[in-house]
Amino acid sequence: MTISRRIIDLARTELNSLLDGAARRSSERDDDGHLSGVSDKELEEELARRRQAKEEVEDLLRRRPGSVSGRRAASQREEARRPPPPKPLTDEAAKVARAYASLEVPPTADFETVRRAYRDLMRKYHPDKHTGSAEKQKAANEVAQKLTESYKLLEKHLRK
Repeated sequence: MTISRRIIDLARTELNSLLDGAARRSSERDDDGHLSGVSDKELEEELARRRQAKEEVEDLLRRRPGSVSGRRAASQREEARRPPPPKPLTDEAAKVARAYASLEVPPTADFETVRRAYRDLMRKYHPDKHTGSAEKQKAANEVAQKLTESYKLLEKHLRK
């Protein structure tokens, strides 16, 4: 839930409680229409407090910078909760990451897992299994070449 949504909900709650209070006090009015039991000073203070609350809500809705104290602190806390952006990979690390992805194994996989995944994928995409159509055989040949390149790269990387 966003901050503005929370403030709007708070303002609605405050407004509803004020309306309930006004309904109760309407029966307490004297003959002149004034509230009995509430002094003019208390009424002025309440009106000033309501104006201030309304201005704060409007400022938040307009998103004016610096309109409400504490917003900067809240945004700093939000930024602190975010994970740091990932560091850019080097060219070699990017190739290794792509090789893991092409063999459909996690980057933490050991060589035996990589070898099993390579063999399973080669059984599935081997060009000799797709001889029915020239297009399918060509596509299977390209996939098999990419799988073999990925396997050889990971083999070098993991055997170091």
